[in-house]
Amino acid sequence: MIDGLKVTLTGEELRARLDERVKDHEREAEWYRRRAKGEPGAEDEDDDEDEDQDEDDERGELLLPEHMCEFERELHEWRAEVLAYLRDHLDVSEVYLLGQADLEFGELLPDKPGCVEQEEFERETGPQLAIERLAKEVRKLTFGGYAVASRERGRDEPN
Repeated sequence: MIDGLKVTLTGEELRARLDERVKDHEREAEWYRRRAKGEPGAEDEDDDEDEDQDEDDERGELLLPEHMCEFERELHEWRAEVLAYLRDHLDVSEVYLLGQADLEFGELLPDKPGCVEQEEFERETGPQLAIERLAKEVRKLTFGGYAVASRERGRDEPN
């Protein structure tokens, strides 16, 4: 009996997939390093040059503050290190049974389309934002009402 959905990957296949993700993060870290130094025109010399150029064009239109670029660079460098550590400590002769958490941690699932990411973001933050807005409105009404009543009482009372 199998408990939940599991994916079976050979150690060799898992190592190759992790290696791809490490290289992706290294490219992203380099892109942010160049952007922080003000080198927006620098291009990667990869086989996928057209694809990389499209990404640079999309991101190149945005002017990002240096501290944001540094944060993103550090984040991608760290993820590359984490995934490289996993890759380097796999036993390629073994077969790995991976669950959802393993697949997500290893970034082995396909990237989510933008519409799915947006929908998840709205689902997670929508109720929180709505409740926060509602609480602010209630505070305005509550405190505003007391303030009006206090002022009116003050007018009725003789000095």
